Amino acid sequence: MKFVLLCLAGIASADHYISSVLKARADNAASNTFSLYAYGENITAGLRLFYGDGKAYIGASAPPSVEQAINITMTSPSSDTTFLATADSTSTNWTSQPMMYINTTTDAFEPVGFTTSNSTLSTGEVTDGFGLYGGWAYYAGDSGTVEMNFFASPTNKTDVYLVKWNAASTTPTDAVAISLRTVAPVVTT
Repeated sequence: MKFVLLCLAGIASADHYISSVLKARADNAASNTFSLYAYGENITAGLRLFYGDGKAYIGASAPPSVEQAINITMTSPSSDTTFLATADSTSTNWTSQPMMYINTTTDAFEPVGFTTSNSTLSTGEVTDGFGLYGGWAYYAGDSGTVEMNFFASPTNKTDVYLVKWNAASTTPTDAVAISLRTVAPVVTT
């Protein structure tokens, strides 16, 4: 019985240690600039993440319903755990850099979005806790648990998806689990 309790205590300590190491890496990393690409089953590998009317999409072009579609590069400042969007074009009228946000409310399955002010967010929506580990985008909440619950939800345009965050305990049937990575797809000829 003592052996089992010691093993369980060791596992709990290891989980806390891993979470704190990831947080420390995120906190101590130099400012990092990157693009994010989506990988998952039954979608084209390496679809680039872009800004569309305040939401995150992946694909080569915007769906017809999106008025402002902008290719973006993300920055993760060394001073915090936010992902800031910078337009790849100078033709935007942004007065400040939008921050990526997700809805962490229990059972939420909502689009990943962008905001310029935390005061416009609803309860459960957060702009901090993001990081990169080996080029994989993750979210680490207050509990320290590392989560990669990004999903691609189809739009009315082929190979274009709305990126959503799944805080629910069930897997949605209308979307595909994806990984957001800094690794661009390799073009083979």
